[in-house]
Amino acid sequence: MPSRFAESIRVTLDVAERGGFRVALIGGFALPFYGVQRATGDVDFLTEHKGADALHEALLEAGAICLHRSRDTANYDPGESRLSAVDLVYARRPRALAMLERAQPKRVRILRRSVPVVDVEALIGLKLQAIANEPSRRGLDEADIRALLAARGPELDLDRLRDYYRLFDREAEFRKWIRESRRR
Repeated sequence: MPSRFAESIRVTLDVAERGGFRVALIGGFALPFYGVQRATGDVDFLTEHKGADALHEALLEAGAICLHRSRDTANYDPGESRLSAVDLVYARRPRALAMLERAQPKRVRILRRSVPVVDVEALIGLKLQAIANEPSRRGLDEADIRALLAARGPELDLDRLRDYYRLFDREAEFRKWIRESRRR
């Protein structure tokens, strides 16, 4: 992990610890914890919404440039800082808060510390949300979902996954995956 990514993760974790709110790694950096490798250009976090202001201030103070900030998300460019790009998704609703509750610490060697990471079902649910919010990313996010399903299929909580697929009106796709996975 290049030092810019490590610094972005460190800043986010430190602010969350000081502020007493939860964060969890999502996106491309969470994939390897579930057996899927993919290059990524940013660090993505799911965070309790109550930490939005503290994270915003800390990232700006570290030299990041805020590209977008809304009630639900924020995106930061590294600018001239030592950070990588950072994307934040704010957890407000029960499903997202439950994702944070289930997140488990995973050891990141370069940081010499553990980082909370959402479970694989949450990662798939968030990828489904990303497709719904930004259809232009469909190919990449669907490839990640297929890779996660292939890598973790037998271990998955199917009821939780079915709920996420239902939420984004993609139940037929879920049923197709179930049929295909049973043939293997």
